[in-house]
Parts: sequence; C-alpha cells; structure tokens
Amino acid sequence: MVEELPVASVRLVGVLPHLDRPFEYAVTPETAAAEAGMRVRVRFSGKDTEGIVLGRHAEPTTDRALAPLHRLVSEDVVVPPAMMRVCEEVAARSAGTVGDVLRLALPPRHARAEKADRAAVEKAAQEAEEQSVSPEEKGEGSEDQTVEQPSEEHAAVEETSDSDLPDAAPAPRPGDRYPGLAALLSRAGSAEGPVPRASLTLDAADTWTDVAADAIADLDPARGALVIAPDQRDVARLSRVLDERGIEHEIFAGTEGPEKRYRTFRRILRGATRVVLGNRSAAFAPVQDLALVICWDEADDLLEEPRAPYPHTRTVLQCRSAEERCALLFLSASDSVTLRALADRGYLARLEPVPAPVTAVRPRIVAMDEYLREREGPSGRSRLPQEAMRVIRRGLERGPVLVQVPRSGYVPAIACTFCRTRALCPHCSAPLSLSGRHGPLRCRVCGRREDGYRCPECDRTEVRAMVVGSARTAEELHRAFPDAPLKVAGGAHGPLEDDAVPETAIIVATPGAEPAPRERYAACLLLDADALLGRAAFDADVEAVRRWRGAISLVRSAQDGGEVLVVGTSTLPAIRDLVAHRSSFFLDRVLDDRHELDLPPFSRVAEIVGDREACRAFLDAVELPDGTDVFGPVDLEGPDSAGRARAVVRLEPARSRQLADALRAGIAARSARKAKGSLRVRLDPPDVF
Repeated sequence: MVEELPVASVRLVGVLPHLDRPFEYAVTPETAAAEAGMRVRVRFSGKDTEGIVLGRHAEPTTDRALAPLHRLVSEDVVVPPAMMRVCEEVAARSAGTVGDVLRLALPPRHARAEKADRAAVEKAAQEAEEQSVSPEEKGEGSEDQTVEQPSEEHAAVEETSDSDLPDAAPAPRPGDRYPGLAALLSRAGSAEGPVPRASLTLDAADTWTDVAADAIADLDPARGALVIAPDQRDVARLSRVLDERGIEHEIFAGTEGPEKRYRTFRRILRGATRVVLGNRSAAFAPVQDLALVICWDEADDLLEEPRAPYPHTRTVLQCRSAEERCALLFLSASDSVTLRALADRGYLARLEPVPAPVTAVRPRIVAMDEYLREREGPSGRSRLPQEAMRVIRRGLERGPVLVQVPRSGYVPAIACTFCRTRALCPHCSAPLSLSGRHGPLRCRVCGRREDGYRCPECDRTEVRAMVVGSARTAEELHRAFPDAPLKVAGGAHGPLEDDAVPETAIIVATPGAEPAPRERYAACLLLDADALLGRAAFDADVEAVRRWRGAISLVRSAQDGGEVLVVGTSTLPAIRDLVAHRSSFFLDRVLDDRHELDLPPFSRVAEIVGDREACRAFLDAVELPDGTDVFGPVDLEGPDSAGRARAVVRLEPARSRQLADALRAGIAARSARKAKGSLRVRLDPPDVF
C-alpha cells in the first residue's frame, strides 16, 4: 500500500442490486495515480470487475484486510464528481442501481482510440509551442524580409470606411420570435438564483434546428451546450445548420463504431468542443462548463431507455440541470402532456411567440367535414376523396407533396367483410395481412400462408381491409398521378434522405419517417386519421396529434401556398385541435380526464412483469408506502407469455420518491435472497395502460 491516502472507495459497474454500494480497496504503488472519477479494475467475487474511484481516504472504515486495486485502466477522469451525483440521482428516481446507470453513461473504453487521441493532443501542443517561438529564436533576419506595399487601387479601397456604407438591417431569426428565449439564455449557467427551465412549442413556420442554432449562437462562447434529439436524422439536420453558421460542434451518437465513439467521448471530456449533439445515449455526455441543454420532441418513444433501470432522457436531463445548474429547454412541435403538467406545477416556464398573422406562421389546415363530404357526394365518404386529389394536384404545381399514412406495408390488417372480426393467424394468433394486390393472406409473425381462411365467428371467407398501408396508398396515387415522381419512406422501404426528395413529387411516408426537404412541402395529406386515433393505448389521441403536427411542421406557410388536408372525422377533439391555432382546449380536456382517472402525470406508476410466482412473491415482500394502489398480478396472454404475470402499482406524484425507494429496496432484498424467476420493474413505463 502507498503511504499517502492508501484507501480508495470504488463504485462497481454492473453488480447485483444488493451490492450496489461503495467498496474499499487498497491503493498499490502501481495504482498510486488513481483519483476520483478514474476507471479501475478490481477483483470482486472472484471476477475481474470494472469500477469507478469515488475518492481516496487515509483510513478504512473496516478492520478487515483490503484487497488491492488490480489495475488502473486509464488516468482519464471519465466520471467527474458532478456526473457521479447525476448517476446516483437517476438511479434513485428510476428504482435502479448506480452501477447500471454508469453502464449507460460510459462508453466502452477503446485503447487504440485513447492512444490516437493522446497523440493528437501532444501534436497540437507541439505545434502551438512552435508557433509561439519568436522570429529571432528561429534565426530569421530582418534584412531579408520585404514588405509588399499596397497598390494605389488597393489603398483606395482600404480608405473607404464602413461608416460610408448604408446600414443593413439584420435578417430576422426564428429564435427572435420567442422573447422568453433571450431571457432564458441570459441566465444560462448562472450560479445565483433559480435555474432557468422552459418549454417552447414552435409554430409550424419555425424549424427547431434554426431555433436551436439561434440559442447556441447567442450563448456565451466559453460555455457548453448539449442538444438531444430522438432520431439520428434530426441530429444530422441540426449539424448541417450549425455547419452553415460556422459553429463548431461534435456529434456523439450510439450509431458510431466503438473506436470513433470513444475518441469523441475523450474530445468532449477534455473540452475540445463546447457544443455536443446526439440522441438518447448522449444525455450523459461530459460537456465542459455546461450552460444549456436542449431537448427536441421529448415525447418521442425513442427517448425511452430500453435498458435497466429504464430512465427516460427527460429524467436524465432534469437531474443534470439540477446538479450542474444548466438551463433546460424543451422544444417541440406539439404540446406534451408531461411538459404541460410540469409547467402547471411551476417547474417549467412556457415560452410564447410574438403574435403574428396565422397565414405567416402555419399552413392552411382543413379537415374533411360534413359539408365537404356532402358536396362531393359518394366520393366524400371514400378513403381518397376528390378534395384530397385536388390538394395533391395544386401542390404538385408548386413543389413536393407529403402524404402521411399510419401504417407501412400493403394491407397490414384485414377483417371479415360481414361481422368485422379481425383476421388472425390460427397458429400464433398474430394479425393476417396482404402483401400485394392479388397476394395470399400471410402471417407477419410465423410466416404461415393461409389460403383457406374462414372467419371463426360467422364462417365466411370474404375479407376487407381494416388499415391500408403505405405501399397500397402509393399504388393508388401512382394510378391517379402517373407523371409525378413517387417515393415511399418508412417500413420496408427504409428512410428517404432529405436531399433525395424531387422538386415536384409525391412522398408517401409513415409517421416519423417523413423526409424534410429544404424548401418544404407545398401540400400535405393526412390520411386515415381515425385509424391513427384508434390505437389500443390510453394516449393514442395525444400521440396522433404529435405525429400530425410533426408532418405539418414540414409544410410551407399559408402565405407561401402551403395547405394541409386531414381526412378523418372532423368532429373529433384531436382533429379539431389541428385546425385551431395555438388552442389549449384539447390538452386541457386530456389533462382533466387523466386527473379524474388518476392516470399519469397525476400519478406515479410502476410496472412489475415476470414469472407468475416471482411477481406475486415480490408484491408480498415489498413494503409499499401507505395508500399505494396495487392492480394485479394478471396473467399475460400470448404464445410467449406462458407462466408470466404483470402487476401495476400507483401512488400520488408527491410521494414518488417513497415508491421508488420501496421498489429499489425490494429488488435489492430479492437479489440478496437469490430468489428464483425473472422479474422486471419499471417506473413510468410508456405502455402501462
């Protein structure tokens, strides 16, 4: 052991829940350089385990002999103390272990990337030192130097003062339309006063990339910024905007290879760049002097972590904002239920735009109401009425047209023509579908071909389409507009790049797969609106509005000729909300309904899923807070759910930490007992109801 601070407190990564606490190890002369935040390898339970040093101490807290630190992996401080506190808070909120959160926060070490980055740093330092050497030290004589005199013409140009030129008014920026944004940025990174946090719902005419770029450009150049977007395409779009403005930045994404990802991580760690972009995995990026965090479209399910302890990206950013006192800004094209609830509680401020004519900030939006349907006669009741064809025809005269459909494929869902019973596979009970105009019925799960289908309810053989997919829609539009280029995005067709959209073309896309051309779409058609609203989820209406507004944000404003047609039941509140401009009626109604039913965000919900006996034993053993509602356990249905059950517990939000602590203690006790059976506990799961 070394003489100075010979005891190291280490937090192990990925250990069992009941072992999620610091352990003490002896510092050897070989590991004497170990400091708080560095990676080490230790022997634990007979295995070589990774750990993070929490600190060094002079005396141990136990009288037992300490095992030595096995190896110092790197002298990089990969988890600063502030980031360690963030990980601990995320684990506490998610009823998980700090070791699991550290596994999410730290990319795997790559020795070659680390060596290459160190060499790059040394080379840059050497070049900087050489440039700082004076000419006399280099042996350069002043007698050989000649100074080129400017010509008379060049001198005349230099004599022209900038004051003689007319003042050019600066071009208006999208970010300037939101006065509260400037107030938030003025307090970003301030050590005094409350931490600024806000949500901003953009008008359709303002792109989120421009608003985010404006905020980054107005930030103090010495401070750091972190931008999180759900999809890698969103990250690439913002990166292009920052490149055009000359703002240096780094992309830290999970899609990169291990070597590039770790090299980017080290560049961020040593402060080589102050602006970092990324998706869910970048929420823990160790940005130096972090002053501003921006999250785009936090309601997107891509921001939900699928690995234990399943923290939402929003939770991680909230913890970072509280610990590092950085400003937190949520950008979205549609109001979010969660953000609205946080604003009503006073946690977030709602930033409103400067009033402007409706035609200047959004396209003309029309829903197929009864008047339009009756005017068209029988065509008005069809899936593609004549009004939709007219919108597409007018749009093609000015630019590309977007057609959004809820599902990919040809006919992904069919039902009996007589009794409307959904056609299911007799082997695995998955939905049967059509893959072509004259193709047979096939199961999308087991691949079974069903040639002799008969309805189990009425014994009839005729079937009809319940939902029409993007491929069938593209086929119908191609027959109607044979001369127009047609592209399909999403599903089996894959993504379509933004710059691959022809000037006058029809783009058929599923929600979330819409490409974003630079000049925007001239028109947009939202088909099968009722089908998107009919999903079997308690938040189907809110999610449908979010997806629709995402498509509307890609359309030109009304004064530039942009128009949107919604084909669905126009009297539904969700569709009426699209037509109204900045109305809060729909979201107010949603919040009132959820409050009356004790649904999130007016309750904290946890889901326990696992083997039937394990689920029941866990609920019997865990000490839940008083007043906790327990639903279940209920046996799960399906071919892969035999012997599995699911339970839901619910408690008021004010006592959510008590619920998290109780579940965390129950998981640790179960781990210590080595209880049999698999079990998963998730707080605030998105699909709980």
